Amino acid sequence: MLPKDHILRRIDRLLDMSELRDALASHYSARGRPSVAPDLLIRMALIGRLYGITSERRLCEEVRFNLAYRWFCRLPLDANVPNHSTFSKNRHGRFRDANVFRLLFEQTVRRCVAAGLVARKDAAIDASFIAADASWQRKMRDGDAVAPRLTRPVREWLADQAVAPAQEHGAPRGKPAAISRTDPGAAWSARTARGRFGYAFNVLIDTPGGVAVEVEASPARFAAEVDAARIMLARAGDCFDYQPKRAAADTAYGSGAFLAFVNDHGSVPHIPVMERSEQTNGKFPREAFRYDPERDHYVCPAGKVLRYRGTHRQVGCLRYSASPLDCQNCRLKRQCTSANNRSVTHSEHEDVRDLVRSEMQTPLFQRSMRLRRGVERLFADAKGKRGLTRLHLRGLRGAEEEFLLGAAVSNLVLLARPTNQFARQRFPPPASERINHMAEVSRGRFEQAKAAAIF
Repeated sequence: MLPKDHILRRIDRLLDMSELRDALASHYSARGRPSVAPDLLIRMALIGRLYGITSERRLCEEVRFNLAYRWFCRLPLDANVPNHSTFSKNRHGRFRDANVFRLLFEQTVRRCVAAGLVARKDAAIDASFIAADASWQRKMRDGDAVAPRLTRPVREWLADQAVAPAQEHGAPRGKPAAISRTDPGAAWSARTARGRFGYAFNVLIDTPGGVAVEVEASPARFAAEVDAARIMLARAGDCFDYQPKRAAADTAYGSGAFLAFVNDHGSVPHIPVMERSEQTNGKFPREAFRYDPERDHYVCPAGKVLRYRGTHRQVGCLRYSASPLDCQNCRLKRQCTSANNRSVTHSEHEDVRDLVRSEMQTPLFQRSMRLRRGVERLFADAKGKRGLTRLHLRGLRGAEEEFLLGAAVSNLVLLARPTNQFARQRFPPPASERINHMAEVSRGRFEQAKAAAIF
């Protein structure tokens, strides 16, 4: 009935529901009416994410009539399909309490490690915006969430705010300007053509295999995405002893504090340094000032000394400034500053920033930047093939469950690839043929440019 090489048959061989059943055993009673088997609900959820069926009503209808889906769910032809409301009851209850989707995702990661798909050499971190199930028109302020009857996402958000830890890194963050009445955990973002509320799908993958090693949901804010990257690296090290030699990301992760965190984690940060020294407004950049590490001061282009004045602990910056008397009589003051004296900031992680600047000049760094693009394949598949363009669940926990399920399906698809389909080997042509080919291409381009100039 089902072909031997069908994707559902190959994924079925990879699933082991015994661990999930053990985690859910305490949530089911041995007495009373038999409950719907958790295996059935989890397999139906996998089908919905694999084929991009975002509606639970439609998923139940598809399972009812599709023989392949029935075979995968272990449903006989005369058996009834569970009602769509069963998903909500289990998801917001026993599945969330037992952290089932996290267990399922970690199970796929361990299978990828056992299959040799995780090389532990290069890793990539990135985030993608996923729209929340919330209208952009329903906004409120922070103090408006005091209505007598609050929805479940609002109650969860208020509970998370009450136990939220104090900020440890970066500049102090103010309260958001707008909060969704429907899903207050989502962040307002202007990344789309029209601003929307959404979450960030944060992923840590092992390159070039493309295995998702860790997943974290966060509000769609850059600062929250950097915090999520810290959590993913730490959790991957604890759960899977995953410490890649190199960790790549884009410039949004290039702050000194995060570069130092990656370096302390045991990985070389292949992340472009976030430079703000070019924002000089026509004045001397920071590179024009020479730092003396022995005396811990800067020397300006005119030869004056900028001494240490203090440290901003939260931002992690050391401030050096010159004497106002030195700047008042300086002949280069117009090219240096419009204030009474010139100040220069120096990161407390400047040694790590210098290390990364030297790494940026190496071919290995350029290779990491190319491999980093592999994370876009996971995002493209999740949005284009798995229907993860807009979230179906609300709240940060609901977003994390959808992201975990999407990453688990991505890893299962990688594991289920047929072993008889190898990549086509491409051998480079001999040197003489390459030279002749390059000469023909250059000659053709020259003739095209000449004809365009004539006509």
